[in-house]
Amino acid sequence: MNNEQKSSFKCRCCGECCRIKDGIVRVSDEEIARIAAFLGIDEQSFVENETLLAPDRKSLILKSRENGECVYLDENNLCRINSVKPEKCRTFPFDWMNPDSATICPALSVERLSR
Repeated sequence: MNNEQKSSFKCRCCGECCRIKDGIVRVSDEEIARIAAFLGIDEQSFVENETLLAPDRKSLILKSRENGECVYLDENNLCRINSVKPEKCRTFPFDWMNPDSATICPALSVERLSR
């Protein structure tokens, strides 16, 4: 995404990026500490109850609901941990996108069509 696209991107808060089936959100030690503190729980409890070992076994990832949604997505399509959300969540779509991101994110679909 170039600078012009970044400045024109307007998130619609639809939550679709938080519903990607088989989506993986890796969390670093720093992110674990920040999220656990925000939730008012100790880091070990957070790791045991809120994360899983990534399929490649190289890191921890946030758990998802059975339907694939992020467990921190609320009923209003807002992130319950927005102020401390992981880098992967904070940097989408500015620093990274999947090949199908424009079909998942309505704001990106509109952006793509308007070019």
